[in-house]
Amino acid sequence: MRCPGLKPGSSEEALATEDIRAYEVNSIWRGVSLDLLMENAGAAVASALECLLGGLEGARVAVLSGKGGNGGDGLAAARRMASRGASVTVYLVQGLVDHPSSKVMLDALKNSSVKVERSPPEELEGVDAVVDAVLGIGVKGALRGPVRKAMEAYNSSPGMRISVDIPTGVNPDTGEAVDGAARSDYTVSLIAAKRGLFVEPGRLHAGEVLVAEIGLPESAVTHAGPGDAAVRVPMRRRDAWKGSAGRVVVVGGSKQFAGAPVLAALAAYAAGVDLVYLVSYRSYDAALSHVELVPRTPDDLEDVVARSHSVVVGPGMGVSDEAAGLVEAVLREAEKRGRLVVADADAIKMISEGLVKPRGVMVITPHRGEARQLLGGESLEPLEAARRIAAELGVTVAVKAPVDAVCNPQGKCRLNDTGVPEMSVGGTGDVLAGVIAGFAARRAAAGLDYDPLNTVAAALYITGRAGEMAVAEGLESITPLKVLENVPRAMEEARRIAGQRRV
Repeated sequence: MRCPGLKPGSSEEALATEDIRAYEVNSIWRGVSLDLLMENAGAAVASALECLLGGLEGARVAVLSGKGGNGGDGLAAARRMASRGASVTVYLVQGLVDHPSSKVMLDALKNSSVKVERSPPEELEGVDAVVDAVLGIGVKGALRGPVRKAMEAYNSSPGMRISVDIPTGVNPDTGEAVDGAARSDYTVSLIAAKRGLFVEPGRLHAGEVLVAEIGLPESAVTHAGPGDAAVRVPMRRRDAWKGSAGRVVVVGGSKQFAGAPVLAALAAYAAGVDLVYLVSYRSYDAALSHVELVPRTPDDLEDVVARSHSVVVGPGMGVSDEAAGLVEAVLREAEKRGRLVVADADAIKMISEGLVKPRGVMVITPHRGEARQLLGGESLEPLEAARRIAAELGVTVAVKAPVDAVCNPQGKCRLNDTGVPEMSVGGTGDVLAGVIAGFAARRAAAGLDYDPLNTVAAALYITGRAGEMAVAEGLESITPLKVLENVPRAMEEARRIAGQRRV
């Protein structure tokens, strides 16, 4: 059946939970609140039932509502359905609501005809439809107590069974289903279908998957935002130990440019990693003034790459046969170990001159002039340049510009509009390279995939915000160290917007 405002879900367009959460936080940053998204979600679910039932006038509908955000979607839907003539009973399965936006939706029911019960139903006979809005995408594990009881009534109901976003008890990313998980006729997935809806056994629990658009601003997806940083960069564990937040290797430097690799290394620390190795012929000199850096020589390369989670190569190296040989050695060791490499500065020049060939999991970060060199002298807009270079080299490419563009080899791209003109000073690119490697290392240390496209987007956003914060201090000009110093502040801001707390 075709329903207005809904489209069939597909595995090709399905997203991970991480994506959805990041985009929701970005939505707040872009001016569309969670309250508004929840209200829109409720309207979409109500419209779906109106279509599937052939009308809501006189329909008897039960809504099983959890205490979190998924429950709030159900509460908003209940009010909408009642206003369209349905007889609606809401069961607060866990007896309460603790999500801030869901509390708003519960308060709004006070002046409606919706009946509210603060316990799970014993049975759901005599209803035309029952809505599962209990756990949603954020809760995993076995069903217990009132939630299990509610799902027993749901699964045995003769009415049409509809889950909001994901059937309760189904993992939204893997499709795993716990004992007693909801078995639905339809799943109305919000923003985008979830990957677990198309993987057995999740596919068997979901029924027909419909996707509802709920007013998420387009820029929350196309542009990097605080959600990319707060959601995609893992928080430090309560039982953290040295190395659990990642280790980075920075390879670079020369007699002429000793400071560039130091900036990248300090930026990796600012991004939250636990340990940074500096591999350079002058690394011991650098370590005298920056005792937090662990100095190593190129002879130690194999060992430090094996010990670390990501690598930066290129800052301050100069271009020579010797430097090209070192870059090749870095890429060889990183590919063997499956480590992500951020190639910046002179490493990019070596790639453009054919001295080095990209290999393995790589990110390159050219500015517009370097992008033109990589394109053989052709000048393109940043987005098109990033897309073309990524396709030709088979790596993720971030073209630095007033609006940064990052694309992966598959043609997927993101934009970033944070930053200030004052960041055109030398050294800020080294800071960005270190932040990218730092975020990638934190993901790898937590057992997550690198997700280069979105990890780079997060780093572009945070580095840009750090520059904005530096200028906000009233400085007419800034240094890369000022940007670096504000990276932790920008991360704290992102986590605050996301409602995250230190653990």
